[in-house]
Amino acid sequence: MEKRKLDAAFVILHYMAMDDTVECIESIIAHNDISRIHIIVVDNSSPDGSGALLEEKYRGSSTVTVIESKENLGFARGNNLGFKYAKENFDCRYIILSNNDIVLFEDNMLQKIDREYEKSGFAVLGPMILTKDGKYTSNPQRMKALTKEQAEAMKKDFEGFLLSQKMYVRPCYIMYRKVFLKKKKRTRICDHYKRYEDVTLHGCFMVFSEKYIDEFDGLDDRTFMYGEEDILHRRLIKNGMKSVYLPDIAVYHKEDVSTDSASGSARKKREFYYKNLIASLEVLIGEFENEG
Repeated sequence: MEKRKLDAAFVILHYMAMDDTVECIESIIAHNDISRIHIIVVDNSSPDGSGALLEEKYRGSSTVTVIESKENLGFARGNNLGFKYAKENFDCRYIILSNNDIVLFEDNMLQKIDREYEKSGFAVLGPMILTKDGKYTSNPQRMKALTKEQAEAMKKDFEGFLLSQKMYVRPCYIMYRKVFLKKKKRTRICDHYKRYEDVTLHGCFMVFSEKYIDEFDGLDDRTFMYGEEDILHRRLIKNGMKSVYLPDIAVYHKEDVSTDSASGSARKKREFYYKNLIASLEVLIGEFENEG
């Protein structure tokens, strides 16, 4: 059977925050020609039953498909469920991975993406990300890809954070880093109103073009959460593909809704973050070693 041709398939990873997911879906519908797009919601085994509620709400919709995972697959593998569904069922120019706490507000986003693709032939594109605190500096996440040495240093540093967290001495470790290791908060020197190529993009909203879709079935599936952007950037470099940050497009990001739902208290959230980022950095370091 011939696949239905689409401008874009939007993949939304859902975990418990149903109101945010519905707002995300409705914002996509409101600002796009629904005959040219499809929305795929992947419920990451939400324990509150909201996946079933979403399936019931959009049952019979020609625009929205809800996939319910039997287990929490994390960020990469959860998104990959939707990515693969889009590839298998539609002929898409773009597959867009979106957090469920994203809100769209532009009517001509896909036209802008088309113009950029004609210009650069990008594999992955990221927009300006506006946040509730009024900032717009989330993207690009890094101006240059992490080196192996930087990844190893980050892993060691976060292992220190994790140990200090478990021993209830995290403030002491922060002071130790600042005074003895001379660690300073990382800053990105860039003009966020300027377009950039070959940068590390924020994972909350990423546009994948046909060049990427033809070669891959989504993200590297060896991580659970965090650090996926750095691994993706390494994949692009390895395969001679281009990333583009395009500030002509903007989306609103509420930030960390699903992570907050998953990890509970601030202390548990930090430990969750450290553990999973360390595991993701191990995957990235392994990529360097395999290339060598």
